Amino acid sequence: MAVHALIPAAGRGERLGGSLPKQLREVAGRPLLVWAVARLQAAGVASCVVAAPPDLLDVVGAALAGTPGVSVVAGGETRQESVARALAASPALADDWILVHDAARAAVHTQDVAATIAAARGADGAVLGRPLTDTVKRLQDGLVAATLDRATLFRAETPQVFRRRLLDLALARAAAAAFVGTDESSLVERLGEGRVVPVVARFPNPKVTFAADLRWVEALLMGRPATTEETP
Repeated sequence: MAVHALIPAAGRGERLGGSLPKQLREVAGRPLLVWAVARLQAAGVASCVVAAPPDLLDVVGAALAGTPGVSVVAGGETRQESVARALAASPALADDWILVHDAARAAVHTQDVAATIAAARGADGAVLGRPLTDTVKRLQDGLVAATLDRATLFRAETPQVFRRRLLDLALARAAAAAFVGTDESSLVERLGEGRVVPVVARFPNPKVTFAADLRWVEALLMGRPATTEETP
């Protein structure tokens, strides 16, 4: 059963600034989106569908021209809608695996991608991420109300991998209930079925949000240690 990738990349990334959406910002000689696709292909995905801003389909297509196994579709207003549109265009069969990854996490390590895929194959899905090391508080009415047990908490990243039929069902149920989740795992969790396992990342996997993040990602893509100034 093959693994097929989806990259929701239809957002504008306004917090980063600049004239182009962040997925098209050039880092270490290539747009972030192109780096993300290359990392997933190096980990062995069979195909990749990119959900792009509808008004930038030609620009995204040109950036990915010559990259085999990649197609581009118009994304939606939300990440969830973009994932649904990309999934509808994917050649994956019902029992194949769907890997969803953020274009903004362009420096994901191929070993972490492979580990997430392997973990999903032993369950029904897997999420790459990290345990929390900080003390986490719950707030109520603007005040500190409680301290959460960080041993039970996990900071989710991408990739996230699920069987296609499970993700199809999760997206359909969410749409029917007008529920909008912040990641794919949150949609699968609502089903109350399937085993989704956490995979602890072994390598840095920063998400580009602000301009300072670009320096850290560039250091990782160039294969050199990040300096104190480059690491947020």
